[in-house]
Amino acid sequence: KVANKLLEEGKAYRCFCTKEELDKMREEQEAAGIPPRYDNTWRDADPELVAQKLAEGAEYTVRFKVPPGARVVIDDAVRGTVSWDAESTVGDFILLRSSGVPVYNFCVAVDDSTMGITTVIRAEEHLTNTLRQCLILDALDAPRPRYAHCSLILGEDKQKLSKRHGATSCNQFRLDGFLADAMINYLSLLGWNDGTDNEIFTRDELIESFDVNRVVKSPSVFDMSKLRWVNAQHMKMMTVEELAPLVEEQFGFLEMLEEGADKSKVDDFVFAATSLAKQMMETTQDAALNAKAVLGYGLPASFDDLPDSEAKEMIKQGNFYPIAKTIISDTEANNFPMPDPS
Repeated sequence: KVANKLLEEGKAYRCFCTKEELDKMREEQEAAGIPPRYDNTWRDADPELVAQKLAEGAEYTVRFKVPPGARVVIDDAVRGTVSWDAESTVGDFILLRSSGVPVYNFCVAVDDSTMGITTVIRAEEHLTNTLRQCLILDALDAPRPRYAHCSLILGEDKQKLSKRHGATSCNQFRLDGFLADAMINYLSLLGWNDGTDNEIFTRDELIESFDVNRVVKSPSVFDMSKLRWVNAQHMKMMTVEELAPLVEEQFGFLEMLEEGADKSKVDDFVFAATSLAKQMMETTQDAALNAKAVLGYGLPASFDDLPDSEAKEMIKQGNFYPIAKTIISDTEANNFPMPDPS
């Protein structure tokens, strides 16, 4: 419907060029050192020739007719003033494929118009798409949304962030022991700040503080060490009781809990593991791995079960033995102080 409207108004036209003709056109332009662009063969074609092609059932695409001398200028919320010479940058681009399927930029522009989108925030890679979308919106006499093109996020090697840099899904970060709130907090800091030195935010604080005008255009580096630090700060704000279920989840991921195990004993074990690791751990996985390492020491169940008599005598001569005996005695009598849950 929208494509037909543009055709009727002379803002688009049918192009009957075959794939072979377009390939040849591109090869000749590349050989001449010219940026590949449609050469407007069918832009001002004789209406009788167009009618003849239609009668023959020839396949065609619908191309947007870029106005002569068209220049598109936007006031980008992140990058400032951005402008393009539309003719030399994109030429007459396709709106509908020969199959009748609309291309991405046509869909987006029509959707933005019909849904009344006011602000578009996306990556800088979409800047050339913005040019096409603005041309379409202008042709439809539709208002343009406000644009904010954010810089790419880089890996620690300063290359575009990709699968080779590590975790590839949100769930992978969960499996690795990162909190959802910490992830949101850290990701918000990639290219944005609230104008203070504060780096730790709750979700509500981020919602309250965020302003697109404070997004910077320089690229940010995804720093795993910084993410772990942010995660640690969020865990320190939680109680042991709040963290314990997340640590228990990690025990499950590591297959350290037997199916059907006594729930009260599991709870006590998880609480102890969480309490011991809380102040130093950077992820909930750290508490589980710490417990796994301790369980792997191969120690006997009790001091009396230690087979090496010489080792027993050496232990008794040190300070550890009387301290340990006192701790065991006080614990059994419920007199030993428990960790502060906070």
